[in-house]
Amino acid sequence: MKQTSLHEAHVARKAKIVDFAGWAMPLQYSGVLDEYHAVRTTAGLFDVSHMGRLRVEGPGAVPFLQRVATNDVQRIEPMGAQYSMVCNHDGGVKDDIFIYRLGAEEFLLCVNASNLDKIRSWLFQQQGDERGDEDVRIVDQSEAMAQLALQGPASKSLLQARVQSSLDALKPRRCLRETVGGVECLITRTGYTGELGYELYVPATQVRLVWDRLMEAGEEFGVKPAGLGARDLLRLDMGYLLYGNDLTETTTPIEANAKWVVSFDKGAFIGEPVLKQQVREGLSRRLVAFELLEKAVPRHDMPLFAEDKPIGTVTSGNLSPILQKGIGLGYVEPAYAEAGRAFDVDIRGRRIPAQVVTLPFYKKPKPAA
Repeated sequence: MKQTSLHEAHVARKAKIVDFAGWAMPLQYSGVLDEYHAVRTTAGLFDVSHMGRLRVEGPGAVPFLQRVATNDVQRIEPMGAQYSMVCNHDGGVKDDIFIYRLGAEEFLLCVNASNLDKIRSWLFQQQGDERGDEDVRIVDQSEAMAQLALQGPASKSLLQARVQSSLDALKPRRCLRETVGGVECLITRTGYTGELGYELYVPATQVRLVWDRLMEAGEEFGVKPAGLGARDLLRLDMGYLLYGNDLTETTTPIEANAKWVVSFDKGAFIGEPVLKQQVREGLSRRLVAFELLEKAVPRHDMPLFAEDKPIGTVTSGNLSPILQKGIGLGYVEPAYAEAGRAFDVDIRGRRIPAQVVTLPFYKKPKPAA
């Protein structure tokens, strides 16, 4: 298994290490639930350096990304970020990505660890096709750059004491360049937990220093290192999509209820004809969010039934620690996709009633006036 630059730090904290997409990654340290609640109440620090980081730059960067990504890259302001997807020619999702615009012609793409090789090859292939994008440079910075995610209500107070810039001005999906512990970082207001949080892109050779500084500074806030187990529970609470479960090359953004990341008015892009056809003619399945009406735990690949007829499959599911109920995502026939519709989840031979709900599952309480 490949190791991130923080592997020894995880071992020192007695993390349970698992194989994730070929990487030796911490599943948990103090426990999945303990880390989950830390992020919901104070903050957690994640090592997400296994993710891929690709730089796309040059005079042709914008038209190139407009062609290979579904969202409108031109709308990203300098030092802004955008969620998008990369599709194949059939409209299937090759990956869901974040695009950071670091300059007029300079972009950083954050891709899923399991898809890095595939997306890198796909971009090079598109660069070299008959249209030719000689004015585009693609550089894989995955090894040279590490990535941390500081997430939770206390993240701003912790980080603010270690940077010169006011974090009040750093709005969601915006970026800034700063130094943390003397190390130059790109700080972005993004995350995968639904909480206030930041991601830090750090030189891999210096990430241990930043990690240690943040962990030391976080002791007074109760900040804890957090692993993949807590990360998955946190993202499911919000209904955030997980590639390989909710998204694959045989599912489209339209089927996945992600039409909002598809811009049909920006011009042609890969997969556009199929996606337009789906919008025009309708779908054979749609991704829905559901809650169980009895205490049970839905899991990936469990079948869904309505009136003894199979109507779909669970793609993601678990017991939400904060809601104390089984929640999940799954693809169903369109007739069962509206909020309030009922169906059953087959859990090891038992049919457990469920109901379609609107996302997010977990809605943060509003602060008192």
